[in-house]
Amino acid sequence: MSLGVPAQVARDAGNRAVAVSTQVAALICLAAAFVSVLAPGFTELGGGGRWWVAGCLLPMMAAMLAVMITRATLAKVIYVVVGWASTFVYTVVLLHQTQSYTDTDLFVVALPLIALIFIGGSGPDARVGVIWATLAYASGDLAVFAAALVAGREFRLDSISLTTYILFMVLLLFHGITRGAYRGAHTLMLRTLREQRADEIRRAVAAELRAELHDTTLSELAAVASATPGPVTARFRERITSDIRHWTQDPFASSSPREGGDEGEWRTSELAEAIEHARDSGLIVDVSGDRAPYAALSGHKRRALGLAARQCLVNVQKHSGQSRAEVMLSSSDDAVSVVVVDAGRGFDVATLTAEGNDRMGLLHSVIGRVERVGGSVSVFSKPDAGTSVLIIVPSLDDEGHS
Repeated sequence: MSLGVPAQVARDAGNRAVAVSTQVAALICLAAAFVSVLAPGFTELGGGGRWWVAGCLLPMMAAMLAVMITRATLAKVIYVVVGWASTFVYTVVLLHQTQSYTDTDLFVVALPLIALIFIGGSGPDARVGVIWATLAYASGDLAVFAAALVAGREFRLDSISLTTYILFMVLLLFHGITRGAYRGAHTLMLRTLREQRADEIRRAVAAELRAELHDTTLSELAAVASATPGPVTARFRERITSDIRHWTQDPFASSSPREGGDEGEWRTSELAEAIEHARDSGLIVDVSGDRAPYAALSGHKRRALGLAARQCLVNVQKHSGQSRAEVMLSSSDDAVSVVVVDAGRGFDVATLTAEGNDRMGLLHSVIGRVERVGGSVSVFSKPDAGTSVLIIVPSLDDEGHS
C-alpha cells in the first residue's frame, strides 16, 4: 500500500525499497558463501585453497556494490557478466579441491546463484525485474554447468536456488500488482477530489451570481414595480443602466483600488453607491467614520462589503418601518468594518437559520457574500429593539497585501 503517499512518489519509494533490500540480500548471500568456504568444516581445503575459492567471490561483491552506488543499467550488466565468471571459477576451484562433492546440488554453490537472481530487484518495474532475474539465473546455472564439465562432476539443478527463483518471481509479480492497485486507487482519489473541488467552485459561483442578481436586477425591478406610473427619474435611470452595465462585464474580475485620491475612490465605491441608492429610494442615511481604509480594499472585497451593506439598507427599507439608518465605518490593522444600524421593528435572530424564513437576502447577499471573501457578519437584533449588522472584512489578502 502507499500509506497515503502520492502514487508517483509511492511507486519510486517502493521500487527503491525492493532494490535496496534485494541488493543487500545478494551481498549477504555472497558473504555467507565467503564465510562458509573459510569455515573449518571444509577439511579438504587447505588454508591457501580456502582463500583462493573465497577470493573468486570478491569481484562479484564489488560489482554489486557498484550497482548499489550507481543504480545504472551498465552496472547491472557488468554484475551479471562478472557474476557468471565468478560463479564459474568459484565452482570449478571448489569442485576440484573438494573430492567429496560429486555433483553441483550444494548449498555453497547455490549461494552465488541466489545472489545473481536478486539483481532482478533492481529493475525499474516488476516485468523488467522478472527478465533480469531470469537471465541472471540462467547465466548462473550455465556457469555451474560449464564448471561441472571442467571439473568432471555431475551437474544437478540445486533445489535451493530454484526455490529462491520461484519465490522471488512471486514477490516481484505481487509487488507489480499491488503497485498498480494503489496507483489506480490514488488516481481515483485525485479524480474525486478534483470533481469535489469543481463542484464547490460551481456552487460558490452560483451563490455569488444569485446574490448579484438579487442585489441588482431584482432589486431594481422591485423598485420599478413599486414606483408611481410615469417617467422614472434621471438618477433612477442611471442606476439601472449601471447595473445592466455590470452584467455585461465579468462580475468576478479582480480590480485594484481606484485612482484619484481617497475622496475620489470613496465617491465611486460600491458602498457609496449603495448609500446613494438607498437615499434615492427615500431612506435617510447618516454616514460616519473613516472612509479611506474601505476605499483601499482590493476590488472583490470592496465590492462584497459594499453590496452587503446595500442589502442591509434595502432590508431597513423593507422590514424596519423606519426612514432613517446609520452606516458607521471603522478599521484596524488587519480589517475594515461597516455597521448598519436602524431603530426599527427588529426580529429574532434565531429565525435566521429556521426553515421557511423570509430573510434570504440577509443570509445569502450579506452573510454568504462576506464569508466568501474571508469576512464575518454579526447580527444583533430583538423584536421592537432595532437591528445592527456588523460586517468585518480582512484588509489583507492571503499573500499579506491589501
